[in-house]
Amino acid sequence: MKILSLDTSCKTAMAAVSEDGVILGAISIQDHKTHSVKMLPAIEYILSAAEIAPADLDLIAVTNGPGSYTGLRIGVTTAKTFAYSLRIPLIGVNSLEALAAACNMDPVSLICPVIDARNARVYASLYRDGKEMMKPCALSCDVLCEKLKSEYSGEKILFTGDGIFANRTRFTELLGEMYRPVSVELSGGNPAAISLLARAKYAAAEAAGTLSEFTAESLKVEYYKNYTDSI
Repeated sequence: MKILSLDTSCKTAMAAVSEDGVILGAISIQDHKTHSVKMLPAIEYILSAAEIAPADLDLIAVTNGPGSYTGLRIGVTTAKTFAYSLRIPLIGVNSLEALAAACNMDPVSLICPVIDARNARVYASLYRDGKEMMKPCALSCDVLCEKLKSEYSGEKILFTGDGIFANRTRFTELLGEMYRPVSVELSGGNPAAISLLARAKYAAAEAAGTLSEFTAESLKVEYYKNYTDSI
């Protein structure tokens, strides 16, 4: 299965093409202000480099939130355009789940993906061994840290996502040794993770006979604009 994966939820956007789980080509765009003008040329480049024509694609995968409002619109609109014109399935992948899946850490590790939402707020969730421990939500760094200290005291928590840079000082002050940021290289995610999650969704839907639900028309963007003041 050939999959085109897109992620424009954070400052670093990514596009990748894979076949049966193997990445054939990938590219990153660092400046979120240029996503709208660089995404299509980036897609054309990786498809050409991988010697894959758009018509050869079997599936489009895109992160559909939470994240940058403008970035998500660019990515989802681009993905819908490809899926609609090629008449192939389109699968949305949660941005936070994709960030967590990209870490590939020890199964017992807690992974907290955070996407910067400005003003000391983040979009966040929590995973252990791929299992969701906290539903994706928008909240302040203080509230997030309060919950983590209350429920996971003494555990080391791996933080990933662009939210670790804008809020590094706050996380360090509030969590102390519980706070473990990933390396810069891992913080932006990995297109292979998006492809992997999309393939899993596709396989489950295929087994259930619900593949018809994965259409350009049905995909929605999850903005998570209602902030949680307490958990």
